[in-house]
Amino acid sequence: MSNLQKFNETLEEFNQEVEQLKEVSGAYKKLQQLTETYNVISKQFDENSKSLDAINVLQKVQQEKISNSLIEIGNTNNFNRTELAKLFEERTDQIRKENKEFYKDLEGTIRIKLDENKSNIKQLIENERNQIKQIFENELAKNTNELRHFIEAESRILKTSVWIIGGLTLIISLLAIVKLWM
Repeated sequence: MSNLQKFNETLEEFNQEVEQLKEVSGAYKKLQQLTETYNVISKQFDENSKSLDAINVLQKVQQEKISNSLIEIGNTNNFNRTELAKLFEERTDQIRKENKEFYKDLEGTIRIKLDENKSNIKQLIENERNQIKQIFENELAKNTNELRHFIEAESRILKTSVWIIGGLTLIISLLAIVKLWM
């Protein structure tokens, strides 16, 4: 082989090497771009991680606040439930007392009214009894007067009849005596 051919081969090998170097250089550029992109992404990922950590911390704080608020609401609810039960019991007792007092007052009022009505009824009965008694006395006096007048009238007639009969009997007896003597 001649030098020229060797030189050509060497040149071709160099060309191939250059081509490979270009490819390696392109790959290296690509790798460099990827590295830069990776760095940007990594940097962004770090920033996002920090933001996410901050958000996570805020979320935990908010969650703890919510838990505390729920516990406080539960305690307030239990307290209010207890207070409501006490208030309900107090009001129920108060209503019972007021009802007892009302019914006692009502009973007293009804009893007073019944006593008043009883007295009024007794008074009405007594008045009616007195009126009936007065009517009986008046009727009895009237009937007694009528009977007395009737008896007096009849007794006058009877007396007059007895006097007339007695007089006639006496006259007849005298006439009979006179006839006998004569």
